[in-house]
Amino acid sequence: MNQPPKATKKEIVTAFRTREILAAARKLLEQRSPEAMTMEEIAAAAGVAKGTVYLYFQSKDDLIQALITRVGENILRDLEASLMAPGTPPEKLMRIVGVLLEYLNRERLLFPIYARELVRGDGPSQEGFRLRFQELEEQFVALLTRLFAEGIAAGYFIPANPRLLTFLIRGLVRATGYYQKAEGQADAAQEALPVILTLISSGLIREKQSLAEEAAL
Repeated sequence: MNQPPKATKKEIVTAFRTREILAAARKLLEQRSPEAMTMEEIAAAAGVAKGTVYLYFQSKDDLIQALITRVGENILRDLEASLMAPGTPPEKLMRIVGVLLEYLNRERLLFPIYARELVRGDGPSQEGFRLRFQELEEQFVALLTRLFAEGIAAGYFIPANPRLLTFLIRGLVRATGYYQKAEGQADAAQEALPVILTLISSGLIREKQSLAEEAAL
């Protein structure tokens, strides 16, 4: 089996410096809005020259896009782990909702920027981090759609379009984010979790009695 090529010194330095700059920008977001935050401040917080920041990110918008993309990659990784773990489709769905709301709470400072990117749409002019952002969204939809399709086929979920169910779940999570932002509710995700799980249990998951009746036929 071929071993993956080792990272070069330049690649290691680039990855390290990128993480430093993104961590500094993320910390600054706790003090200032994205609009008020400057590249000079980000550079100072990262302990590098302003020109160094521009070596890795062409603009502040590019940098913020990278922040959102990094979070999206982490979410997708955790969702894949949740799907790989043992459990029925409804149990996996419950775990996924928990993961999404946990990230929503942890990254609530980035949610307004995420919402802005959704409004921008996914036109053909997308490139760079914005294109990667759209790719992550599509991968998330594909993962959850497949879970719903498998659950419906096995009789766990109500018969419905699995892609529609995916968008409905995603909409509930986003709605929690909008509520969190509009009402200034820092614990909105924690408050929403039992509500969303109840909606799923009572609306999407088929009753055990129905499953037992089908099995007896």
